[in-house]
Amino acid sequence: MRSRVLAAILATRKLPVIDRVFVPCPQGGIVLLHIDFLTCRFDRKTDCHFPSYWGTVLMTIRRTLALFVSTLLTGWCMSAENPASMQEQAKAAVSTIQGKLKVRGLQKPVNVLRDRWGVAHIYAQNQHDLFFAQGFVVAQDRLFQMELWKRSGEGRLAEILGAAALSRDLNARLLRYRGDIDAEYRSYAHDTKEILQAFTDGINAFIAERKRPNGPGLPVEFRIAGFEPENWKPEDCLNRMAAFSMTGNAFRELQHAQLVAAIGAEKAGELLNLDPVVALDPAPNADFSGLSASLLRGLVGSDTRIEFSGKALAESNNWTISGKLTESGKPLLANDPHRVIAAPSLRYIIHL
Repeated sequence: MRSRVLAAILATRKLPVIDRVFVPCPQGGIVLLHIDFLTCRFDRKTDCHFPSYWGTVLMTIRRTLALFVSTLLTGWCMSAENPASMQEQAKAAVSTIQGKLKVRGLQKPVNVLRDRWGVAHIYAQNQHDLFFAQGFVVAQDRLFQMELWKRSGEGRLAEILGAAALSRDLNARLLRYRGDIDAEYRSYAHDTKEILQAFTDGINAFIAERKRPNGPGLPVEFRIAGFEPENWKPEDCLNRMAAFSMTGNAFRELQHAQLVAAIGAEKAGELLNLDPVVALDPAPNADFSGLSASLLRGLVGSDTRIEFSGKALAESNNWTISGKLTESGKPLLANDPHRVIAAPSLRYIIHL
């Protein structure tokens, strides 16, 4: 993607200096830059104005190159402290998944075996150590993703991503549970709090291990993004945003309800041209007359991608292949997840 964008820029040869970029340096301070996309020159002029007619055309280019420049310059700042390349620093921060580790917080020894697909199989002698090890292992693989999702549930993404994440934070805070947290734990199981305490202690043990003096340091994503993970609490695992997904058709559902209120279910069904053809069956005596678009103002579901730059790829489909066409003779079925295509993915497989 970046190579195609840069190639398009160099081919145009008429692009002005079009943007300002504020880049945080890990060693302190902020660098204010102007970008000349033609020559890749950066200077400190402050009288640059972005022509309004470029706005729509170059928005994607701006976002992509802003991240590229930020990443590049962060690498330069880091190189002043350590001459190793970003790739070498990333490799140095990769988690240890072979050998022995001494981890404070375990009650007895735990075995973690990883199969050829990288799936962890955890064998512990008690429940506390089982979930403690799970927290540690998941953090080994997914700490940056976990920190983003935790902040998403807390409504604190704007602290690290800026104003673009504000509407998402507002939704998360409106959904936040503020009732009796002990009753909330008991609604799941009698030992939920103990399990989540052990799990989050495992996460925190991994963070402490990475940040110890002369330790391997945090995963390189945190260095590039310019923030550090915070310690976890058991209640961080119970945020409401995690369940607030599948909101992509909320606006269409609202329109359907408004149409039913205006002309009735039968005529609304004819106008909507539903495929397959089904009869709308609103709940008896349901009154949709008070519904308005303001209900969904600022709606952001948990299945909305947390953006740094670029455009999310999202697809969703159902399909089945007959066993007559497969090597095993068994049918293949793909479900309909309605998820953005992301790396790492939503799911995490582990054997306890």
